[in-house]
Amino acid sequence: MTTLKTSQIVSYLLTILLLAVVYAMVGRLALLLAIPPGYVTAIFPSAGIAVATLLIWGWRLAPGVFLGSLTLNLWVSLEQGVIDSTGLRVALFAASGAMLQAYAGVLLVKRTIGSVITLSKEQNIILFFLLAGPVACLINASFGATGLYLNGKIALDDFAYSWFTWWVGDAIGVMITAPLVFILFGRPAQLWRSRIKTVGLPLISIMSLLILVFFWVSKWEYERTRYDFETIAKDTHEKLRASFNSYVDALSSIERFVVSSEHVSGTEFNTFVQHMLAHKPGINGLSWNPLVLYEQREAFEAAARAEGYLAFSIFEHDTFKRPVPAGERDEYIVVRYIEPLETNKKALGFDVGSNPVRLKALNQARDKGLPVATKRINLVQDNSQEAGFLLFYPVYKGASDSLEARRDNLHGFAVGVFRVADIVNAVVQKQMIYKLEELPLLFIREEGAAENEYLYASSPGEYQHTTLSWSGSLAIGGQIWQIHYQPSSAFYKTHQGWQAWAALVAGFVVVSLFSAFLLAMSGRSFYIQSLVEHRTAELKGILSSAIETILTINEAGLIKSINPAGEALLAYRREELSGRPITQVLPQFYSEEAQLTPNGPLGWRDTHALRKDKKQVDIALAVSKYLAVDQVFYTVIIHDLTERKRIDQMKNEFISTVSHELRTPLTSIKGSLSLVNSGRLDATPDKKETLLRLAFDNCLRLERLVNDLLDFDKMNVASEIDVHYEVIRLVPLIDQAISSLEGYAQHARI
Repeated sequence: MTTLKTSQIVSYLLTILLLAVVYAMVGRLALLLAIPPGYVTAIFPSAGIAVATLLIWGWRLAPGVFLGSLTLNLWVSLEQGVIDSTGLRVALFAASGAMLQAYAGVLLVKRTIGSVITLSKEQNIILFFLLAGPVACLINASFGATGLYLNGKIALDDFAYSWFTWWVGDAIGVMITAPLVFILFGRPAQLWRSRIKTVGLPLISIMSLLILVFFWVSKWEYERTRYDFETIAKDTHEKLRASFNSYVDALSSIERFVVSSEHVSGTEFNTFVQHMLAHKPGINGLSWNPLVLYEQREAFEAAARAEGYLAFSIFEHDTFKRPVPAGERDEYIVVRYIEPLETNKKALGFDVGSNPVRLKALNQARDKGLPVATKRINLVQDNSQEAGFLLFYPVYKGASDSLEARRDNLHGFAVGVFRVADIVNAVVQKQMIYKLEELPLLFIREEGAAENEYLYASSPGEYQHTTLSWSGSLAIGGQIWQIHYQPSSAFYKTHQGWQAWAALVAGFVVVSLFSAFLLAMSGRSFYIQSLVEHRTAELKGILSSAIETILTINEAGLIKSINPAGEALLAYRREELSGRPITQVLPQFYSEEAQLTPNGPLGWRDTHALRKDKKQVDIALAVSKYLAVDQVFYTVIIHDLTERKRIDQMKNEFISTVSHELRTPLTSIKGSLSLVNSGRLDATPDKKETLLRLAFDNCLRLERLVNDLLDFDKMNVASEIDVHYEVIRLVPLIDQAISSLEGYAQHARI
C-alpha cells in the first residue's frame, strides 16, 4: 500500500513538472511574436494549454500552471538581466493570475457546458470560447499588468496598453490552442481523434502560414524601423562630429588671433571669444595659456597684477587638491585669460603643466603641432563629477615645420574647457527635424576605458546592445571616442509594428472563428456518422438475422449485396456474387411472369433459383425499387418454397390416409347396420348380434382415430402427451382387422 501511494505521488509530481515545462517552453516560443522591446504577443498558447489540461485531467494540475508561468517570467527576466526581487514579484503576480485564470475558465465551462467537453453544438462552442477565452482571461491580464505597474516595470500611462495586449494574447491563445489540446488528449477519444484531419491539421496549417506572413511583414517593418533608427543615429553622429570640429575651429581662431597680435589683453580676449561662447553652448571655457619661463615668472605675475588681476600668481594643486604656489620649474603653462571669467576666475594663474597627465597632452600637442585632448578629467572649475576634457591647441611664434622648430618657437596654448554632456545636449537640442522623444540614447566611452565608464550616458543604465543599436567613433584631439546609439522606449512606441501585429491579431481572430466552424461541422459530421453507423449496424443485424434471402441489384441488374440467408440458400459466398448478373441465380428474373419494371414494387411471383451446384430451388420472389442519392436500386426478397411444398405433400398424404382410415370403419358400420335394418337377420339372432358388435367396435375405432388426431395436434403444439409402450398379441389384432374389413370387402366384392 505504501509503495503504491509513493508511486502515485511521484507520478503526480512528474505530471506537474511536465505541465510546467510545456507551459514555459510554449510561452517562450510565443514571445518570438512579441513586439520590441518584448512583452506584447498576439497569441499566448500556454493559456489554452492550461485551461484544456485542467478540463481533461482535473484541478489537481493547477500547481503545474503556476510553476510554468513562474518559470517563464523568471526566464524572461534572466534574459534581460539578473533576476532581482522586483523580477521575482512580477513573476509571482503573473503566475498567480495564470493559475486563477485557468481555474476560473474550468469552473465557468463545467457549470455551463458540463464535464464532458465535445464542442459539437454551436451553442456549446460559443460558450466555451467566450467563457474560457475573453471572460476568464480578464484575470491574468489584470494580475500581470498590476504586477508590472506596482513593481515599476511600466508607467501608469502604459497600464491600459499592457492590460489590453495581455488580455488579447491570452484570449486568442485559449481559443486556438485549447481545441488542439482536446484533439490530442480529450475525451471521448473517438470524437476528438476523428478531428485530427478535419480540425487539427487545417488549424495548424493556417496558423503556420499566418505566422510566416507575420514574420515576413515584421521583417519588413523591422528593416524600415532599423533604417529610420540608423538614419537618426547617423545624422546625430555627424552633427556631433561637426560640433566637435567647430570647437576645434574655435581654438584655431584663438591661435590665429594670438599669433597676429603683438600683445593680447584681457579685454581683447574677452571681446574675441564672446561670440563663440554665445553660439557654442557646449564650451565651458576658453583660455589663453602662454608659455612662461622660470626667469620670466615674477615679471609675468607683476604684469598680470598691473592689468587688474590683483591676486594673480602662478599656482598648482597639492595632493589634497588645494591651490599652492607653483614650484620651481624651467617653464610653466599658465592660465592667463579665461572666459567666461565669473565662473572660471579661480583658474587664473593655474599652471596646467603641473599635472603630469595634462603635461603629457601639452607636450604631444607641441611636438605634433595639432590639437590634443586630455582623457576624462573632473574640471577645476566644476565641483561635480561629470566628465570633462581639455583641448590644447599649440600656438607658435615663428616656424613650426619641424619638431625642433615647434619646440623652440612654442608661444603657448589656446585651451578649450569642455563638459561632454553640454556638447551632446547642445547637439540634441538642435535635432529639430526629428521629435525629441524619438532621439536615440547615447553612450560615449573613451577607447580602452572600462565597460561601465562613460564620458556621457543618456540613461543611468549601461548600454544594451540590441538589433537596432548602432555604433560609430569620433577622433577628438587624438582621442578616439566610441559612441553607441540605442533606441529609447519612446522610439519603440512610435515605431511599433502595429501593422504586422494588428494583422496577426485579426488573423488569429479569423482562425478562432474558423476553428469554431470546423468544430461545429466536425461535431455534426461525427453525430451523423455515428447515427449512420448505428443505423447501418441495425440494418446489418436485421439482414444478418433475416431468415429470408435479400439481394440488392442496380439498374443494370448486377448484384450489389446478399445477406447470409441468401448465401445459405444459393450456396454462394457474397464475394462470388458481387457484381454478377442477377440471372446467374435467378434465370427467369426477366421472364414475362417476373418482369422487373420501374413502376413500383411487384407482387410475389413463384419461380425457381439456381444454386451454385446447379440444383433448382423453388422460390417466391418479390421486387421493390428505392432511390439512393442519384442512383436507383432494387431489393429482391426470396422466399424458399421447398419446405412449403414438402408440407403440402405431407398434407395431401395425410388427407389421403385419414380419408382411407375413416372410410374403412364407416363402410363396415354402414354395411352391418344395413343388414340389421333390412330385417333379414331377425331369424338369426346370433348373426345379428355379431354385426351389431362389429358396428360398435368400428365406432370405437373411429373414436380412437379422432382421439389420435387430437393427440398428434397436442404433441405438435405443446408436447403434452405421454406415450406408453406395451406388448400386444398379434393374432387377435389380425382377426379384428379382418372382421373390420369384412363388410368393406364384401361391398367391394373382393
